Amino acid sequence: MVTKWEEKGCEVCRKLWESGKRPPELAVNYDLHSRLHKCIVCGVYWEQLERYADVIDESEAMKLYPEAFLEAGK
Repeated sequence: MVTKWEEKGCEVCRKLWESGKRPPELAVNYDLHSRLHKCIVCGVYWEQLERYADVIDESEAMKLYPEAFLEAGK
């Protein structure tokens, strides 16, 4: 299913990506060349790949970036 950009995250985190900034980084997956970010406003997880970023659900984030959830006790 394809989700429109305007329906991903919130206005705050979308504007961060649009401006070249990004939500806070939680973890790096060197095998996938990707990074996990989380918006401090809406709580959505974002996966930053080499050329773009997209939302990722928490269960997928936990599989790909388990170290991000160890400190949080999840």
